[in-house]
Amino acid sequence: MGMRTTLGRWFRRLGDRLDPAPGPREMGLASRKLPSLADPDGAPAAGTETTPSVPWQTLRERAMTKSLMTLRSEAVYSLGALHAAHLAAAAVFDDRRLAVALAQRSGEAVGEEVRTKLAEAASIWHRDGASLGMALTAIGAAQVPDLTLAEALQVDDHEAAALEAMVEGYQIELQRQILEEAES
Repeated sequence: MGMRTTLGRWFRRLGDRLDPAPGPREMGLASRKLPSLADPDGAPAAGTETTPSVPWQTLRERAMTKSLMTLRSEAVYSLGALHAAHLAAAAVFDDRRLAVALAQRSGEAVGEEVRTKLAEAASIWHRDGASLGMALTAIGAAQVPDLTLAEALQVDDHEAAALEAMVEGYQIELQRQILEEAES
């Protein structure tokens, strides 16, 4: 416990010295496919299908009423944030592993359990970060029109009802999976 506390304090002090209150930065994700984060309101007035989804919208509402391009952009930004968090966490665990190795080399006793837990944590964060990076690349490369799903498919009234039912069924299944995962 003492080693963990000492390392934690050391990393906090090091972080304070290396990172003096950074200002907000533009993510490097802006491209012809994605809107710029620097000026989200700089585009011409948009209909509800191109504005970002609001948290209380259901999956069905988002899938049926939002532009596919808007949905992809939202997914890229959300996955990008999660990916960045995983990369940062993996780097912290790598730094902790290095600090433990240096401490051990200088003669400090470091328990096997500490080294094992740090290695496991780093491995998990790196693995999940890599998976998120691949998902981010795949979603960013997806070719989607700037149309709602019904507009893109040019569905008639009968097909529109069937499409809504399919998306509703997917929403129910996704909620079931989320509940199962939360219980386990």
